[in-house]
Amino acid sequence: AKMIITSKQNEKIKLIEKLHTKKGRAEHKKLVIEGRKSLVDCKNFDVSFDYILYTPENADFVCDFSCEKYEVSAELLKELSSQVTPQGVLAVVAQPAPATARPTTNYIVVDGVQDAGNLGTILRTALATQFMRVVLIDCVDVFSEKVINSSMTAVFKLELKKCKRDEFATLKNEYGFPLYVADLDGKNALQLDTECGIIGLVVGNEGNGVSTQVKRVADKIITLPMDKNIESLNVAVSAGVLMYILKYNLKGEN
Repeated sequence: AKMIITSKQNEKIKLIEKLHTKKGRAEHKKLVIEGRKSLVDCKNFDVSFDYILYTPENADFVCDFSCEKYEVSAELLKELSSQVTPQGVLAVVAQPAPATARPTTNYIVVDGVQDAGNLGTILRTALATQFMRVVLIDCVDVFSEKVINSSMTAVFKLELKKCKRDEFATLKNEYGFPLYVADLDGKNALQLDTECGIIGLVVGNEGNGVSTQVKRVADKIITLPMDKNIESLNVAVSAGVLMYILKYNLKGEN
């Protein structure tokens, strides 16, 4: 028999409302994901599902999922959704566990990025270029729905590590790999010498760039050449370009 939720006072509904807040996500160690593609991706990534809410027209779609499933009205789902046009499926899933070991690939440090779209785009590109470890320092909450949506669920595939600014020097030493910091007065990243091995890349806040505390431990400061008519690049774009340069040029590949 199918289970139906009609009341907003239902505990499952209340939990979703809590998970729309940073505090609720931190407390419950769960996340909300929305839309068919996100749900399928998470299932393929073996993410642990708590339960799914779905509208009647999505009944067939949710058959493939083995967690608890509750039918809700389109109106109730719209109220719970963070999307402009909800797709009628929403799930509560476990947060990915934080990374502990040393990275085995290049890593990116995101220092103070506040825009969810920027952070999500950086995560998506990190996955594409195999910068599998992402160190987050004072950023917008990586588990907010906006970040998850714009990362195309990359948050579930990457190794995430939150870190405080004053702990970063220690972490960098533990990792032990050369650290490149993106900054406006750096060396042209398109003319870096070919090097091998794992490196770390740091990108900074939209307005202020990388913090002094983090910049201090850089092995190299690098920049992207720009037309004199523009002051800076969007952080997600520059992070993306730099990750591609570091992935391909530094290894001497074409």
